[in-house]
Amino acid sequence: MGRLALFLVMGLGAAMGYIGFQMYRSTEIAADKQYAYLKYVNARNLARTAIHAALRTYDRGQTPPTGVYTDFGDGKFRLDSLRTSANSDTLWMVSRGAYAESTYTIHVTLFRTTKPFPIVKAALGIRAQPVAFALSGHAEVDGHNYRLDGTTVVGSGDLPGVTTMTSSDAVKVDSAGGANLKGDPPVKVDTSTVDPLAFLNIYRNNADFRYDMSGTYSRTTWGDTANPAIVYCNAGNDTSFSIKFTGQVKGCGVLVVRGNVQFNGNLDFKGLVIVDGFNTVVDFGAAGTPAVVGGIIVAGNAGASVTLKGTGANAKARYSSEALDKARNIGKLRYYSILDWYE
Repeated sequence: MGRLALFLVMGLGAAMGYIGFQMYRSTEIAADKQYAYLKYVNARNLARTAIHAALRTYDRGQTPPTGVYTDFGDGKFRLDSLRTSANSDTLWMVSRGAYAESTYTIHVTLFRTTKPFPIVKAALGIRAQPVAFALSGHAEVDGHNYRLDGTTVVGSGDLPGVTTMTSSDAVKVDSAGGANLKGDPPVKVDTSTVDPLAFLNIYRNNADFRYDMSGTYSRTTWGDTANPAIVYCNAGNDTSFSIKFTGQVKGCGVLVVRGNVQFNGNLDFKGLVIVDGFNTVVDFGAAGTPAVVGGIIVAGNAGASVTLKGTGANAKARYSSEALDKARNIGKLRYYSILDWYE
């Protein structure tokens, strides 16, 4: 009986040992599978990171490198290849991610287009009523389609110099502007002038330069024609000139002012300018040669006042489809649609 009990105890011990070994093996296999899945997921995410990094570089006007790994955490990623269509609206990309001994490859075709952009129908489009308008000296508003430099005319694509919401305001603008209003025609009623309010959050959230208080700004550069920028100024709805630009201010892209603004000095801006407020006041001062080449939209919930002055040199607003294209195609304002995605 003692021997039988010993055999039973030994058999039970062996069985428990076998069960324990199987449980250990199961745990080990599960851990191996979990780690293998972790390597797979990380390699896949790194391949996707390669695509995001390439698009960010591409939108900055730079060329993403190909065939070069970038270390990221405990893994790395690279862009194997990048091809674009002639007009750069279609991209073909192959990306690769590597984590431990796992690699993952993605083939993708993307269509590149622009987020909704305000349609500009004049050198100066006023979406407010009533309008107070004054133009004196050598100042001018010209709806003829100028090249990006603002000095030569394209010869096609001309727009009105100024548009208003009502015929009575158009008569006032035409009378005040006289020969210094130019375009096809110089003044026109256009009630379809876009309300910029729907676009302002996009520009605020993507601003390269942001000013959240009133003030006077000078000797500032906001991007250039190669790298246009978004500028957002929130000056509030007071009746004074909340934002003043005085001397050596230049830029290219989108300039938004919430509140009243005075352009003085040698302001040189190419692209889209939006001024939006309550009783909106826009003043191109007599000092210097402030100029906007592109398009201006002025909006006001309770009317708007626009004054342009010029002494000796022109204070001017000139329409330019080329300048507006620069603003429209800012990298931050582009988005991508997936045409094909293969993993």
